[in-house]
Amino acid sequence: MCGIICEVCYSGKRIVHNDVKLLERIKNRGPDWINSTEFKLGDGITIYFYGSVLWMQGHEPTKQPVETELGILLYNGDVFDESWVSQESDTKLIMDKLYNATNISSEQILKEIKSIKGPFSLIYYNKLTQDLFFARDKLGRNSMLLHKNNGSLIISSVLGRNYECIEVPASHICILNINNNIMKLVSWNCGLSYEKTCDDWILSVKEQQNLPDDEFVISFDEILELNDEENLVKYIENVVENATGKLNIMKRLINHQTINETVSKIIDLLQKSVEIRLRQQPNKCKQCLHDNNLICSHCAVGILFSGGLDCSILALMADKYLPEDQEIDLINVAFKKENSSSYEVPDRQTGKQSLQELQKLCPSRKWVFKEVNISREELEKMQKSVIADLVYPRLTILDESLGSALWFAAKGEDEKGRSLSRVLLLGSGADELFGGYIRHRNAYKRKGWSGLSKELLLDWSRISLRNLARDNRVICDHGRQPRMPYLDEEFSKFVLGLKPWLRCFPAENLENGIGDKLILRLVAYKLGLIEAAILPKRALQFGSRIANKKEKGSDFSKTFFNKPLP
Repeated sequence: MCGIICEVCYSGKRIVHNDVKLLERIKNRGPDWINSTEFKLGDGITIYFYGSVLWMQGHEPTKQPVETELGILLYNGDVFDESWVSQESDTKLIMDKLYNATNISSEQILKEIKSIKGPFSLIYYNKLTQDLFFARDKLGRNSMLLHKNNGSLIISSVLGRNYECIEVPASHICILNINNNIMKLVSWNCGLSYEKTCDDWILSVKEQQNLPDDEFVISFDEILELNDEENLVKYIENVVENATGKLNIMKRLINHQTINETVSKIIDLLQKSVEIRLRQQPNKCKQCLHDNNLICSHCAVGILFSGGLDCSILALMADKYLPEDQEIDLINVAFKKENSSSYEVPDRQTGKQSLQELQKLCPSRKWVFKEVNISREELEKMQKSVIADLVYPRLTILDESLGSALWFAAKGEDEKGRSLSRVLLLGSGADELFGGYIRHRNAYKRKGWSGLSKELLLDWSRISLRNLARDNRVICDHGRQPRMPYLDEEFSKFVLGLKPWLRCFPAENLENGIGDKLILRLVAYKLGLIEAAILPKRALQFGSRIANKKEKGSDFSKTFFNKPLP
């Protein structure tokens, strides 16, 4: 994962160059290289480009910004596409495609950007037309923020509380003409476009991003027909009525041909997603990265590990695709409550339980269970000095809790030292795809399968707005690459095409630990993760004990509203 900044200076006075803290945050994201360049347009307008690199693809790091006589590119992301040349740098391949496209038209540039498969944020300046293209991938897996004042416009991976900013929406590719300040917005999905002034666009985005979840509205035209030709709903209900115990229910359900075939397809697609995310990296730890002659047996890949269903499946699959002699860090974070001296929080307990199951299934693998223990004093100190700036412009108590938990987990430091991993696997997206939240159960209870189908679609439609960019900012601050196999394009497309009862089955007689994420639990069961398959869903903020249950997650955080000292 890299750090990128583009600053368009209209007055000649640049801001970023003098902001040491901001440049340090950008370097944290890409510790292997940092550089800058500038391009003068005339009329006193200058564009500055800053880029840092976390080397992940290709034989060696590709330095950025990348510049040709036609354009300048800043790229932060990963291409996970088997049709591309895997040995080449993805940044170089993208620049080659954009270089050729620039010779043709803006439409061809858009076509090349849309062809990129994987998480990314990208800034490309077309010298011929003075158009600035910038975008996040259509799932919004990477961060991109925008700040504008009277003298300049800044687009960056991270900014901080000193910059009033918006998160660039993942719904469109943005094209800003530097001369007339007109923003053209091109939809990822249908290719439709519209234009606004830059200021009007920023205002509309700010209004949308300030809406609470319950006011987020989408069209439900895409909802699948809910006909049940195979009578699967009735079959599942009959199994539940006549079987006792979660494991017996699972054993009988997986004997159904359609269910078994669906589980097998999910396993196949998820394994492909994990495999390419583990193959596309140098497979060396931070310590061994620049030793060309050394085969690294340290941990190159870690897993943010609560011990729950999603991360346990990823850990088991990671074992299949990493060298046998390489360690895998299972990073488990816990926070001390004021009235407790123990770090044995719920996620610590399930983490140890699932570790034992992994050790039985993969006895030759060296699993390193890293117990990251955070005191209340350290939590408050780092929230005020670092984490608040990374989470910004998100401001709620929920953002504070989740952002803080992920920052400390990604740091990966226990009493023996910090994790040497450069890649972190996360279970992000599993709850949205497979109905893991209480609101899915409530939607089904209120309006049946139609209500559940709408709630699942709503969750997927707002996933880029709610947490992905925030999580990217806090994790990448440690110079590690977050990779999220559940958010792979092919995998998510298949799951989204399933009927709701083949994703989850939150009926009243299917309690937590089986009805929620039912099909994913059957995946775990088929893979041999018997105990993990029936673990109840537990939110990170509660499982790690960082959150105060007396506080409302949607309220604004007092900590994050305090601006840092200059």
